[in-house]
Amino acid sequence: MESIKNKVALVTGGAMGIGKATALLLGQHGAKVMVTDINKEKGQETAQLINDAGGYAKFYTLDVSKKEAVTQVCKAIFTTEGSLDLAVNNAGVGGAMAPMHLVKFADWERTIGICLSGVFFCMQEELKYMLAKGGGKIVNISSLAGLNGVATGSVYSTAKHGVLGLTRSAALEYGAYNVRINAVCPGFIQTAILDDVPQKIIDYSTNIRVPMKRIGKPEEVANTILWLLSDASSYINGENLVVDGGFNAG
Repeated sequence: MESIKNKVALVTGGAMGIGKATALLLGQHGAKVMVTDINKEKGQETAQLINDAGGYAKFYTLDVSKKEAVTQVCKAIFTTEGSLDLAVNNAGVGGAMAPMHLVKFADWERTIGICLSGVFFCMQEELKYMLAKGGGKIVNISSLAGLNGVATGSVYSTAKHGVLGLTRSAALEYGAYNVRINAVCPGFIQTAILDDVPQKIIDYSTNIRVPMKRIGKPEEVANTILWLLSDASSYINGENLVVDGGFNAG
Protein backbone atom coordinates (compact mmCIF):
# COMPACT_ATOMS: atom_id res chain seq x y z
CA MET A 1 0.00 0.00 0.00
CA GLU A 2 1.48 3.26 -1.15
CA SER A 3 0.26 5.19 1.91
CA ILE A 4 2.48 3.03 4.14
CA LYS A 5 5.67 3.50 2.14
CA ASN A 6 8.50 5.29 3.96
CA LYS A 7 6.36 5.80 7.07
CA VAL A 8 8.08 5.19 10.39
CA ALA A 9 6.16 2.39 12.10
CA LEU A 10 6.63 1.24 15.70
CA VAL A 11 5.60 -2.33 16.50
CA THR A 12 5.72 -3.51 20.10
CA GLY A 13 5.98 -7.22 20.81
CA GLY A 14 7.52 -7.68 17.37
CA ALA A 15 9.56 -10.78 18.17
CA MET A 16 6.83 -13.36 17.64
CA GLY A 17 3.22 -13.99 16.71
CA ILE A 18 0.98 -11.15 15.55
CA GLY A 19 3.68 -8.55 16.19
CA LYS A 20 6.22 -10.36 14.03
CA ALA A 21 3.72 -10.98 11.23
CA THR A 22 2.71 -7.30 11.30
CA ALA A 23 6.29 -6.05 11.29
CA LEU A 24 7.15 -8.25 8.31
CA LEU A 25 4.06 -7.16 6.40
CA LEU A 26 4.72 -3.47 7.03
CA GLY A 27 8.28 -4.00 5.85
CA GLN A 28 7.05 -5.64 2.67
CA HIS A 29 4.95 -2.55 1.99
CA GLY A 30 7.87 -0.19 2.39
CA ALA A 31 7.45 1.10 5.93
CA LYS A 32 10.47 1.84 8.10
CA VAL A 33 9.79 -0.67 10.85
CA MET A 34 10.92 -0.09 14.42
CA VAL A 35 10.67 -3.54 16.01
CA THR A 36 10.57 -3.61 19.80
CA ASP A 37 10.36 -6.49 22.23
CA ILE A 38 11.69 -7.68 25.56
CA ASN A 39 13.10 -10.71 23.69
CA LYS A 40 16.24 -9.27 22.13
CA GLU A 41 17.30 -12.33 20.13
CA LYS A 42 13.98 -12.99 18.40
CA GLY A 43 13.26 -9.29 18.01
CA GLN A 44 16.54 -8.82 16.18
CA GLU A 45 15.63 -11.79 13.98
CA THR A 46 12.43 -10.05 12.92
CA ALA A 47 14.30 -6.86 12.02
CA GLN A 48 16.94 -8.86 10.16
CA LEU A 49 14.30 -10.66 8.09
CA ILE A 50 12.92 -7.30 6.97
CA ASN A 51 16.37 -5.96 6.10
CA ASP A 52 17.37 -9.17 4.30
CA ALA A 53 14.26 -8.81 2.13
CA GLY A 54 15.35 -5.33 1.08
CA GLY A 55 13.31 -3.41 3.63
CA TYR A 56 14.26 -1.04 6.43
CA ALA A 57 14.10 -2.08 10.07
CA LYS A 58 15.73 -1.46 13.41
CA PHE A 59 15.36 -3.25 16.72
CA TYR A 60 15.00 -1.72 20.19
CA THR A 61 14.85 -3.75 23.39
CA LEU A 62 11.73 -2.64 25.25
CA ASP A 63 9.67 -3.68 28.26
CA VAL A 64 6.46 -1.74 27.69
CA SER A 65 5.47 -2.01 31.35
CA LYS A 66 8.34 0.37 32.21
CA LYS A 67 7.23 3.93 31.50
CA GLU A 68 10.73 5.40 31.41
CA ALA A 69 11.87 2.74 28.95
CA VAL A 70 8.96 3.52 26.64
CA THR A 71 9.77 7.24 26.83
CA GLN A 72 13.42 6.63 26.00
CA VAL A 73 12.79 4.29 23.07
CA CYS A 74 10.14 6.51 21.45
CA LYS A 75 12.40 9.54 21.83
CA ALA A 76 15.29 7.65 20.26
CA ILE A 77 13.13 6.59 17.31
CA PHE A 78 11.80 10.09 16.71
CA THR A 79 15.25 11.64 17.05
CA THR A 80 16.90 9.11 14.71
CA GLU A 81 14.16 8.73 12.09
CA GLY A 82 12.67 12.22 12.29
CA SER A 83 9.12 10.98 12.64
CA LEU A 84 6.78 8.44 14.21
CA ASP A 85 3.87 7.96 11.83
CA LEU A 86 2.37 4.57 12.63
CA ALA A 87 2.17 2.47 15.78
CA VAL A 88 0.98 -1.03 16.61
CA ASN A 89 0.67 -1.59 20.35
CA ASN A 90 0.76 -5.35 20.38
CA ALA A 91 2.99 -6.47 23.26
CA GLY A 92 1.06 -8.68 25.63
CA VAL A 93 0.94 -11.81 27.75
CA GLY A 94 -1.87 -14.29 28.32
CA GLY A 95 -1.52 -14.35 32.07
CA ALA A 96 -2.28 -17.10 34.52
CA MET A 97 -5.80 -18.50 34.46
CA ALA A 98 -7.51 -18.93 37.83
CA PRO A 99 -10.83 -18.27 39.57
CA MET A 100 -10.94 -14.60 40.53
CA HIS A 101 -10.68 -15.20 44.27
CA LEU A 102 -7.47 -17.18 43.70
CA VAL A 103 -5.71 -14.75 41.37
CA LYS A 104 -2.28 -13.86 42.71
CA PHE A 105 -1.51 -10.17 42.97
CA ALA A 106 1.79 -10.71 41.14
CA ASP A 107 -0.12 -12.15 38.17
CA TRP A 108 -2.51 -9.18 38.24
CA GLU A 109 0.35 -6.67 38.29
CA ARG A 110 2.26 -8.38 35.48
CA THR A 111 -0.71 -8.79 33.12
CA ILE A 112 -2.15 -5.32 33.70
CA GLY A 113 1.33 -3.81 33.54
CA ILE A 114 2.11 -5.24 30.12
CA CYS A 115 -1.30 -5.52 28.44
CA LEU A 116 -2.91 -2.29 29.68
CA SER A 117 -0.41 0.08 31.27
CA GLY A 118 2.03 -0.75 28.47
CA VAL A 119 -0.49 0.37 25.85
CA PHE A 120 -1.19 3.55 27.80
CA PHE A 121 2.51 4.39 28.18
CA CYS A 122 3.13 3.79 24.47
CA MET A 123 0.13 5.81 23.37
CA GLN A 124 1.17 8.80 25.46
CA GLU A 125 4.54 8.97 23.69
CA GLU A 126 3.25 8.04 20.22
CA LEU A 127 0.54 10.70 20.36
CA LYS A 128 3.02 13.34 21.44
CA TYR A 129 5.23 12.73 18.42
CA MET A 130 2.35 12.28 15.99
CA LEU A 131 0.86 15.60 17.04
CA ALA A 132 4.24 17.24 16.50
CA LYS A 133 4.29 16.00 12.88
CA GLY A 134 0.64 16.70 12.08
CA GLY A 135 -0.91 13.26 12.27
CA GLY A 136 -0.56 9.52 12.52
CA LYS A 137 -2.32 6.19 12.97
CA ILE A 138 -2.38 3.82 15.94
CA VAL A 139 -3.71 0.27 16.15
CA ASN A 140 -4.04 -1.33 19.58
CA ILE A 141 -4.33 -5.08 19.96
CA SER A 142 -7.21 -6.06 22.20
CA SER A 143 -8.97 -9.43 22.07
CA LEU A 144 -12.33 -11.15 22.06
CA ALA A 145 -11.65 -11.17 25.79
CA GLY A 146 -11.93 -7.38 25.61
CA LEU A 147 -15.53 -7.71 24.42
CA ASN A 148 -16.71 -10.51 26.69
CA GLY A 149 -16.04 -11.84 30.15
CA VAL A 150 -13.75 -14.86 30.47
CA ALA A 151 -14.27 -17.36 33.28
CA THR A 152 -10.92 -17.93 35.04
CA GLY A 153 -9.44 -15.26 32.76
CA SER A 154 -10.61 -12.15 34.58
CA VAL A 155 -7.24 -10.38 34.64
CA TYR A 156 -6.55 -10.74 30.93
CA SER A 157 -10.15 -9.82 30.09
CA THR A 158 -9.95 -6.72 32.28
CA ALA A 159 -6.74 -5.59 30.60
CA LYS A 160 -8.15 -6.08 27.11
CA HIS A 161 -11.39 -4.27 27.98
CA GLY A 162 -9.18 -1.42 29.14
CA VAL A 163 -7.37 -1.33 25.81
CA LEU A 164 -10.69 -0.68 24.08
CA GLY A 165 -11.43 2.12 26.56
CA LEU A 166 -8.11 3.75 25.75
CA THR A 167 -8.72 3.31 22.02
CA ARG A 168 -12.17 4.88 22.00
CA SER A 169 -11.25 7.72 24.32
CA ALA A 170 -8.16 8.61 22.30
CA ALA A 171 -10.13 8.46 19.06
CA LEU A 172 -12.50 11.08 20.45
CA GLU A 173 -9.66 13.28 21.67
CA TYR A 174 -7.37 13.19 18.65
CA GLY A 175 -9.56 12.61 15.60
CA ALA A 176 -9.62 16.36 14.91
CA TYR A 177 -5.81 16.38 14.86
CA ASN A 178 -5.42 13.90 11.99
CA VAL A 179 -4.64 11.00 14.30
CA ARG A 180 -6.76 7.86 13.92
CA ILE A 181 -6.81 5.24 16.68
CA ASN A 182 -8.41 1.84 16.23
CA ALA A 183 -8.20 -1.61 17.78
CA VAL A 184 -8.21 -5.18 16.57
CA CYS A 185 -9.86 -7.96 18.58
CA PRO A 186 -8.39 -11.31 17.56
CA GLY A 187 -10.05 -14.56 18.48
CA PHE A 188 -8.05 -17.77 18.80
CA ILE A 189 -4.86 -17.12 16.82
CA GLN A 190 -1.87 -19.46 16.57
CA THR A 191 0.50 -17.60 18.91
CA ALA A 192 2.36 -18.32 22.13
CA ILE A 193 -0.56 -16.93 24.16
CA LEU A 194 -2.46 -20.13 23.34
CA ASP A 195 0.08 -21.95 25.50
CA ASP A 196 -1.78 -20.56 28.53
CA VAL A 197 -5.18 -21.80 27.30
CA PRO A 198 -6.30 -25.34 28.23
CA GLN A 199 -6.43 -27.62 25.18
CA LYS A 200 -10.06 -28.54 25.86
CA ILE A 201 -11.05 -24.88 25.45
CA ILE A 202 -9.14 -24.60 22.18
CA ASP A 203 -10.72 -27.83 20.89
CA TYR A 204 -14.21 -26.67 21.86
CA SER A 205 -13.72 -23.31 20.20
CA THR A 206 -12.28 -24.78 17.01
CA ASN A 207 -14.72 -27.64 16.61
CA ILE A 208 -17.91 -25.98 17.85
CA ARG A 209 -17.71 -22.18 18.30
CA VAL A 210 -15.69 -21.09 15.27
CA PRO A 211 -17.74 -21.53 12.08
CA MET A 212 -14.56 -21.76 9.99
CA LYS A 213 -13.40 -24.72 12.10
CA ARG A 214 -9.81 -23.61 12.54
CA ILE A 215 -7.45 -21.43 14.52
CA GLY A 216 -6.54 -18.12 12.91
CA LYS A 217 -3.10 -17.23 11.59
CA PRO A 218 -1.04 -14.22 12.76
CA GLU A 219 -0.82 -13.08 9.14
CA GLU A 220 -4.61 -12.77 8.97
CA VAL A 221 -4.58 -10.34 11.87
CA ALA A 222 -1.60 -8.51 10.35
CA ASN A 223 -3.55 -7.89 7.15
CA THR A 224 -6.31 -6.23 9.16
CA ILE A 225 -3.79 -4.07 11.00
CA LEU A 226 -2.17 -3.04 7.71
CA TRP A 227 -5.54 -1.90 6.37
CA LEU A 228 -6.24 0.16 9.49
CA LEU A 229 -2.83 1.83 9.21
CA SER A 230 -3.34 2.66 5.54
CA ASP A 231 -5.33 5.40 3.88
CA ALA A 232 -7.74 2.71 2.63
CA SER A 233 -9.43 2.97 6.06
CA SER A 234 -9.38 6.77 6.11
CA TYR A 235 -12.79 7.19 7.82
CA ILE A 236 -12.40 4.42 10.38
CA ASN A 237 -11.71 5.81 13.85
CA GLY A 238 -12.39 4.51 17.36
CA GLU A 239 -13.42 1.12 16.01
CA ASN A 240 -12.58 -2.39 17.16
CA LEU A 241 -12.43 -4.93 14.33
CA VAL A 242 -13.02 -8.55 15.29
CA VAL A 243 -10.81 -11.14 13.58
CA ASP A 244 -12.14 -14.44 14.87
CA GLY A 245 -13.47 -16.63 12.06
CA GLY A 246 -17.03 -15.91 13.19
CA PHE A 247 -16.65 -16.96 16.85
CA ASN A 248 -18.35 -13.83 18.17
CA ALA A 249 -21.20 -13.93 15.66
CA GLY A 250 -23.34 -16.15 17.84
